[in-house]
Amino acid sequence: MMKALSLLMMLLLLISACSSEKKPDTNAPKETASLQAKAVLDTAKYLELGDDLVGETKRKISTTLVEAMEKGGVKYAAQFCNLVAYPIVDSISKVHHARIRRVSDKPRNPKDAMDEEEQKVFALFKAKAQMPNAELKPIVMQHDDGTVGYYAPIKISIPTCLNCHGEVGKDVKAEDYKVLKSLYPNDVAVGYKEGDLRGMFSIRFSKAH
Repeated sequence: MMKALSLLMMLLLLISACSSEKKPDTNAPKETASLQAKAVLDTAKYLELGDDLVGETKRKISTTLVEAMEKGGVKYAAQFCNLVAYPIVDSISKVHHARIRRVSDKPRNPKDAMDEEEQKVFALFKAKAQMPNAELKPIVMQHDDGTVGYYAPIKISIPTCLNCHGEVGKDVKAEDYKVLKSLYPNDVAVGYKEGDLRGMFSIRFSKAH
């Protein structure tokens, strides 16, 4: 009788232990899958939003810059860009409720210097750019304050860029650089070659976006 009772109690304990273990095992994969799906969906969403904003910003700035270059060359375009580029970016930022910046580790305007977070991301782009046949793609990440950051590399993609950002005295005419230095006394955004990584787009989306 005692043996039978002992066996019954052991059986009940085993059943209880098994049932308590099954619940978390059953739920965990569903929760994990749900979280993974959400993360993928969020990344895709912000990649698309960021790509759209970068495309819109590039189109508007490029259009005005090309028109200015055609009208008066680098001297005129530099002054025009100094007055117009920031208002263009600010207006797009307000419409889309995002902070849009074009930053560089060698800025022309001190306002375009990178903050600590941007320096970390740019270091990733620079490291990858050293690899053979590297393809630099935008990066999306969640920050500690709840905002979402989108970062896309900016390269010297066409020879025309060197008129303002190439080697002074060779690509950038000396008289043109005098104008650039008068507008941007602390300019260090020169010395690039075609294909070089010049900076990046830095976009922050608010938590409520």
